[in-house]
Amino acid sequence: MSDVDVKIKGWCKNYPGDRPPRFLRAFLLLFLAKEEAHGYELIEKLKEMGVKYETYEFGYVYKTLRNMEKEGLLTSRWNVKEKGAAKRIYRITEKGMKNLDEWAGVLMNIKDSIESFLEAYWKIKDKENSK
Repeated sequence: MSDVDVKIKGWCKNYPGDRPPRFLRAFLLLFLAKEEAHGYELIEKLKEMGVKYETYEFGYVYKTLRNMEKEGLLTSRWNVKEKGAAKRIYRITEKGMKNLDEWAGVLMNIKDSIESFLEAYWKIKDKENSK
């Protein structure tokens, strides 16, 4: 379904803090930068990359999409041409693309911070193991 090749590890289940960080907006923007889609397609793309939403949590994804639309990051239209119920199709806006750029910068900073943390951690572990 998705040719945006992103996979994440299941860190959410074993996160040692109060709650794991949520990057739902970043991923939704990433998918919509590739192509417009309706909500369920976006949820399926999230599942493909390792983010699992239970049926009762779908509302959170749809609420996030609506909030992003209110903020001008997305636009939507109803698709009534296909068989079945009408589906709201989402498309990223120019403002949404700028927000995606900001997310990329934030995630790069997080990546650098994690690499720095792990480098310091392994130095401590190597020192501990050499005793």
